[in-house]
Amino acid sequence: MNVIDAIKGRRSIRKFKQRDVPQKDIETIIDAARYAASGANMQPIKYAVMRNHKEVYPCTKWAGYLTDWDPAENERPLCYIAILGDAGIKKTFEPDAGAAITTMMLAAHEMGLGTCWLGAIDRAKLKEMLGTEHEVLYLLAVGYPAQESRAFDETDGNIKYYEDENGVINVPKRPMSEVNVGTRE
Repeated sequence: MNVIDAIKGRRSIRKFKQRDVPQKDIETIIDAARYAASGANMQPIKYAVMRNHKEVYPCTKWAGYLTDWDPAENERPLCYIAILGDAGIKKTFEPDAGAAITTMMLAAHEMGLGTCWLGAIDRAKLKEMLGTEHEVLYLLAVGYPAQESRAFDETDGNIKYYEDENGVINVPKRPMSEVNVGTRE
C-alpha cells in the first residue's frame, strides 16, 4: 500500500471484532508515532495502553453525528492507546498530538487494524485510572474492524457522516475545488 492509498483508505472505525490486538502490534504502532513530526523536536507526547476496556468505554462518547448511537457491547474496542502530554517538556501539545495520532492511525491501517480518534472523553477519570501526572489529551481506539467506512466527495454542502442501511459509515469530504483556494507566485 502506498502512502496516498493509505491516507485515502483509512477511515474511522466505530465497531470492532472482539479479538485482542497483540501487544507487539500495539508497540509497533506506538513506535511509529515516535517518528512523527514534533515542534522543535521536543517530543512531549507519551502513550499508555489501556486494555481494561470495560472501565475505559464509559469514559468515551462516540459518533457525534449519529444520534442515539453507540457500538453494542460486542462491538466495542478491546484496546485503547491514551495519548498524553508531558507538561515538563512543553506546555502545548495539539500539533504534536495530531501528527502522532495520524501516524498511528496510518500504521494501524497498514496492519489491517481499525482506529477511532476519540476527543470526547472524561479526561479527569482517565487520568485517575492511569495514575499519571501527564495531561490526558485523547484516546485512540484500536482493533480489528467490524464495519466498513468509506469516503466520498460531497456535492450538496453536507459534511455529516452517516450510517447507511447496510451499516456502512459514509464520510463526505469537501471537494478539491472548495479546499484548494489557489496558488500565488
